Amino acid sequence: MTSFLSRLSLVLAAMLLPVSMVFAAPSYNITFEKANNDIRDKESLQRGAVLFANYCMVCHSAQYMRYNRVARDLGWTDEEVVEKLAYNQRVTVDYMMTFMEDGVSQSKFGIQAPDLSLMARLKGNDYIYTFLRGYYLENEGEWEPAIWNNKVLTGTSMPNVLEGIQKHATPEEFDQVTRDLVNFLDYIAEPNKVERWDLGWKVILFLLVLLLLTYLLKREYWRDVKH
Repeated sequence: MTSFLSRLSLVLAAMLLPVSMVFAAPSYNITFEKANNDIRDKESLQRGAVLFANYCMVCHSAQYMRYNRVARDLGWTDEEVVEKLAYNQRVTVDYMMTFMEDGVSQSKFGIQAPDLSLMARLKGNDYIYTFLRGYYLENEGEWEPAIWNNKVLTGTSMPNVLEGIQKHATPEEFDQVTRDLVNFLDYIAEPNKVERWDLGWKVILFLLVLLLLTYLLKREYWRDVKH
């Protein structure tokens, strides 16, 4: 049995190695703060959705999400979701597209604002959390005008959109604001994540039981065979 389990471990390790290489986090020069968000927290997701609509959708879209899907997952009615997130300027079957006209982002910031549907899967929650909290003023107190920069992405074209909240909130409140926003971005990047988690342990349990039955069946077949 020990030999069998050893061979099984080697096979599983060989199967998981390419996956770990594909999803390995990119290297950065700073240590990211932990977002510690929880996509099972619907109240946090609701707050994050409103923040996303108010502070992100001015420039960014979430082109793979429809308002009615957000309503169903976050516990809103169709009427509530278009009121809270689109101020009744959209219908529930619409995708969550930016309110900015084409070309404005390019002319104002020199770059087309990226779609944020999959940003959490692309960059990771800790990256986004640290980025939102990573703005600082350069040349502050000097003769030149102070400008915003970011410790995660130096020279970023994105302004500090949460500056107003940060000025009027306590550090704990601002932590919660950024965490709620990251939580919503995590949700829209993979709306079925909670369902996948809940199904995953059941599949693993089934495979473990199947593995045990297969091993016992193998022993029964080979019991009378001389080696």
